[in-house]
Amino acid sequence: MDWLRPYGLVINGVLERGLEIAIVDGVILEIRASTHKPEPFVISPAFVNAHSHLEYRGMQNAIDHPEYFEWIYELGRLKPLESPEYVLEQCDLAALENKRTGVAWIGEHSDRDGSAAAMIKHGIGGWIFHEVITLSETHSPRERLEMVASRVEQTKQIFPDSSLNPHAHFTVNEPTLRILGALETPSSIHVAESVHESNFTRFGKGPIAERRDSQGVHYTVYGQSVVEVLNDLGVLRKGVQCVHCCVVDDVDIDILAKRGVTIAHCPRSNVRLQCPIAPAREFLDAGITVGLGMDSPASGGPINMFAEMRAALAMSTQRGKPLIAEEVWRMATSQGYKSFGEPGPEDWDIFVGSTTPLIRINIEGAQSLEELIHCGEPSKVSWLN
Repeated sequence: MDWLRPYGLVINGVLERGLEIAIVDGVILEIRASTHKPEPFVISPAFVNAHSHLEYRGMQNAIDHPEYFEWIYELGRLKPLESPEYVLEQCDLAALENKRTGVAWIGEHSDRDGSAAAMIKHGIGGWIFHEVITLSETHSPRERLEMVASRVEQTKQIFPDSSLNPHAHFTVNEPTLRILGALETPSSIHVAESVHESNFTRFGKGPIAERRDSQGVHYTVYGQSVVEVLNDLGVLRKGVQCVHCCVVDDVDIDILAKRGVTIAHCPRSNVRLQCPIAPAREFLDAGITVGLGMDSPASGGPINMFAEMRAALAMSTQRGKPLIAEEVWRMATSQGYKSFGEPGPEDWDIFVGSTTPLIRINIEGAQSLEELIHCGEPSKVSWLN
């Protein structure tokens, strides 16, 4: 049996030293103290990209609008201009780049074909959330729901871990939100990403209301936050991942915690789209599981999990509610894995008997996880199993 002797093993988000590990056929058989000279690398559980849109890889650096709603409208304008063949090609590239940065599991939001085949090709597991959008569509809500449900069934032929879910409160009509909220499958929904969503649900003002008015679409002014509205509609429950949650208060966080939802935190995308910094410290303190997501390359930029971890640390410090490196590493690994439904019976970590995919990070001499995060790049990653 061959032994690997890294200078550090990342176990439960802690850099442990003085250990050696034996792996046979992808299974960890033994971990023990080592008296040998360590080799110049660290072994960690592979990363988990808790929120992704592989299909938008072709729009990286393509949209200049700095503000969220200008950006998303431009995204909607550009999507029909991309051929199905181009989308497939870009999904493949994005999956490859995830693999290069050490990602083995993805929570993928999909509105077009391509993600499943790309993830299979590059040996990436995960869950594919097929987005339902009923507003600003040429089809009726019922037709749209049936179309996406059909695509889910087709995808399941090659990628069983796929489900139907709403894109966001402001893009799905209320009856469809109730239907999707009643499903028991894992689900993921964009929640309170920008201030415009809360302005819409609380006051009926802002660009969402203006767009509905221009289209002659009726809407309800709830006088509540987005989280409160989704809770009343039955959307929030255990097995639901809420993405972003930038504009939330203590009442919202209490609801999220009590409902047992999880959160996908996407700091680089939030900065790019001028969204408030999500209160990640408060989420963790409330006992909410938080995963780290790289979101769309069109908003999050180059696919690089180390850059995402650096952003999570920097943004939390900027808020005056800092995270520590160990917490962020767990968000990028074990907590990210737990953030979408119940993907499997096994913890995503290093322990005897584990089959969790492992990566080797070739950075010599880093003394802490914080140093690994700040020095890490995809070029420093290689795969063990």
